[in-house]
Amino acid sequence: MTSENIPWNAIAAFFRNEADEEQLQQIRTWLKKSPDHPRLFREIADTWKLTQKEPAFYEPDSELLWEQLMLRIRIHPSTEKRLYPGLKWVAAAAVVVLVFIAGVWIGGNRRSGTSPLFYTSVMAPSGSRTQIVLPDSTTVWLNSGASIRYPAVFQKSSRDVEITGECFFDVTKDPQRQFIVHAADFNVNVFGTSFNIRENRRNNQMEVALIEGNVRVFTKAGHPLTVLEPGEQFIYKEGKGLVTKIGNMEALTAWKNNMLIFEDEPFEKIVQTLEGWYGVKFEVDAAVLNNHRYTFRVKTESLKEVLELISVITPIAYTVAGEKVTVKYQ
Repeated sequence: MTSENIPWNAIAAFFRNEADEEQLQQIRTWLKKSPDHPRLFREIADTWKLTQKEPAFYEPDSELLWEQLMLRIRIHPSTEKRLYPGLKWVAAAAVVVLVFIAGVWIGGNRRSGTSPLFYTSVMAPSGSRTQIVLPDSTTVWLNSGASIRYPAVFQKSSRDVEITGECFFDVTKDPQRQFIVHAADFNVNVFGTSFNIRENRRNNQMEVALIEGNVRVFTKAGHPLTVLEPGEQFIYKEGKGLVTKIGNMEALTAWKNNMLIFEDEPFEKIVQTLEGWYGVKFEVDAAVLNNHRYTFRVKTESLKEVLELISVITPIAYTVAGEKVTVKYQ
């Protein structure tokens, strides 16, 4: 690979938050040309952070940049923010392009007396799941529509991330630095553990389920709410919290393995889950919502296959028109 193939001017303008639509499209096109380009882009971003030089540093004839970049690629492969392939999982290039489309920029706002902070934002598109690795090797799974924002380099005293939607964390242990998840209604503090956090906007409810380790939950103002033990779940709604036992651990976390498990669930909950899973919207007769419960699993089945399965159990008729699904009771 040679430096002539890289759109340096467009990338430099992007880091300055000055890129126009033509330059953004130039970057998107370059990212799609090779599976190596998204990784290389992240290395360029790392070099930008370290050097904090002006955009002229990204001229194609800059041998210093290329040498530093190649050195970082060889020495620090573990710092790469990996995205793993799989059914309905987003490829690396797709996520990076999504960051561009969303208008999120990786750059430094200079603050007097402090080092600039550089942030990355990743979002799982509707109907897909995404897996990433953070700078401290913590692994995060993002369910459909979820997002995460995190610094390219964590602070010395803590590791802070911001999330929306549903995310599963497998946090790398670090006794010296807490890992803090900033959600809409509360913060979750851990040192190293596995847990699921879910923001349910439909009913304005937040949930934290602990798989292993130790989790402490605080209000946004810093007041303690609860400490969870493995196998417990904290449900928070309208300023009130409740700790319960997790009924089926496998079902709760199956989504990160690209699978859904329903056990005696009402059709209303089935619909809510399928909407996010397939990126569609349901219009359902009330008679179906209230009078039937289901037990089944979804792994590789299409939406129509799932609806056919339900129609065998329940007398329903359905139509799928684009992203709209209509279900009527027969």
